[in-house]
Amino acid sequence: MPVAVAGPAAQTARSRDGLARAAGPAFDVQAALSPAAAARAVDGQDLDGAYVPAAQPGGTATVIVAAASGNSVTAAVESLFRAVAARQRAQLAVRDVRPLPAGDIGGLSPFFFMIACTLGGFLAVTATGLAGPALRPRYRWPLFLAVAIATPVLAWLLAGPGLGAIGGPAAAVAALLGAGALYVLIITMIARGLQLVLGAIGMLFAGFAVFVLLNFPSSGDSLSGPMLPAFWHVLNRFWMGASASDAFRGIIYFGGQGAGTGVLKLLGWLAAGAVLLALGWVKLQHGRQEVTPAGTDAAEQPEPSPASA
Repeated sequence: MPVAVAGPAAQTARSRDGLARAAGPAFDVQAALSPAAAARAVDGQDLDGAYVPAAQPGGTATVIVAAASGNSVTAAVESLFRAVAARQRAQLAVRDVRPLPAGDIGGLSPFFFMIACTLGGFLAVTATGLAGPALRPRYRWPLFLAVAIATPVLAWLLAGPGLGAIGGPAAAVAALLGAGALYVLIITMIARGLQLVLGAIGMLFAGFAVFVLLNFPSSGDSLSGPMLPAFWHVLNRFWMGASASDAFRGIIYFGGQGAGTGVLKLLGWLAAGAVLLALGWVKLQHGRQEVTPAGTDAAEQPEPSPASA
């Protein structure tokens, strides 16, 4: 986790070296030229926290954090620098440059928003696959698109106006709903592709593994990505839920900072969903050819369409 000691390099070099030795590999201790520079870096998510030493022995030191980065991050940073302040016999003040909304005490709004969008897309595909397996694509996909739009809107209405956990200007809300709709669409595409390849029942098991077992623990919301065990930390770098959560967190808490990277990763998952759908369509067409009555002239069969997926 990147942290910094703020102040002139000549005055803070000894503190940084001692802190780096004491903290070990868990923290990357850097230098910040001034408290203002440290605050900008924490606000821009370049640092997870910064420490401003007390001006004189027995004075008050300051730790700079961004609560919007997550409780696990702020708790780790405060714990580190509280120990430093205690060794220096200084009081410690906490400066929060990105406080959470009043209705979002735990900083988990992006996580629950992601869960709502995941379940909305997954359940839509599951329900149509079980209740209407023969539903034509011209009816199936408009339904999926409606779900992709409606799910984030309903989640925002509950979390925003309903609970006060998500706020911001109209542009931020529009960006959040757009990113949410993209994520739900990805879920429906991947789930439908799995359904075509594995069947309705097979998709239930595979979807549970992909969208729940791997998706939620690796999201980096309840525990920050760098603090996750190795396997989950690797997934956190690219998995769909982590990418969506990063985009949501950047939009909700940081004015859009960092959201672009998450959206780019989601576009990669959109391409993966298209490939999976194409594989499902090929399997579907192959199955139809196998059940064609013997002796039927292939020229008399209708040309298959990719839309049948």
